[in-house]
Amino acid sequence: MSAKGYICSSKTKQRIYRVAADLFLKNGYQNTTLSDIAKKAEVSTGTLYRYYPSKGDFLTEIGKNSVEHLRAFADDLPEDMPASEAVLAVLLEDIRGTQGIFFSPEGAEDVTELQANDIRLAYSYEIYASREHLDAELATRGQLVSIYAAIIQRAKEAGTLTGSYDSRVFAQIVVAIFFQELDKGMYRYDYPYELLFKQKLDILFEGREQAPGAAEE
Repeated sequence: MSAKGYICSSKTKQRIYRVAADLFLKNGYQNTTLSDIAKKAEVSTGTLYRYYPSKGDFLTEIGKNSVEHLRAFADDLPEDMPASEAVLAVLLEDIRGTQGIFFSPEGAEDVTELQANDIRLAYSYEIYASREHLDAELATRGQLVSIYAAIIQRAKEAGTLTGSYDSRVFAQIVVAIFFQELDKGMYRYDYPYELLFKQKLDILFEGREQAPGAAEE
C-alpha cells in the first residue's frame, strides 16, 4: 500500500473515533450503536468493523491516543525544566485529555453529565472485558511508564536527581499515583488533581532533586 493510502486510512479511523466520542457524550455509551457511528461518520459498517470491531475498541483507543499525545508533549518540555515540574506537567496534561473525553464542558445540562458517567463506567468495564482489551491497557500503561522514565533518567544523567533507584520503578510509582487519583476523581470535574499530584510528588522527590548546576558546585 502506498504512503498516501496509509494516511487516508489513518484519517478515516480518526474521524470515526471522533464521531463515536461525540455520540457517546451526546446519547450515552449504552444507547449508541455501531450503526449509529457508521451513519454519522459516513462510512460503511464494513469499514467501521475493520477499524473497530466492537464499541469497547473505541474505549481502548483512548489510551493509545493519549500516549501518543503525551509523548510529544513531554518531548516539547524545556530540557532544563526540573524533573518534578516536568512530571507534574505531563500528569496534568493527561488529566486534561481524559476530562475532554469523559466530561462535558462545565455548565452543560445534567443529562450530558449522566451520559459522560455512562462512558466512564463502560471504560472501567471494557478494559477487563477481554484479553485483547486488557493487553491493550497494559501496553498503554507500560508506555506511560516509559514517558516518565525518560524524564527521570534525563534528570539523573544531568545530575539534578540523585539516588541509585531504577528510573522505570520511579516512573511506575508516578503512573500508580495518576491512576489512584483518576479513580478517586473519576466522577468529579472539579477534583483537585493539581494539588494532590503536587503533594505526592513533593514526597516522592523530597531530598532527591537538586537545582541545575548544584552538582558541579
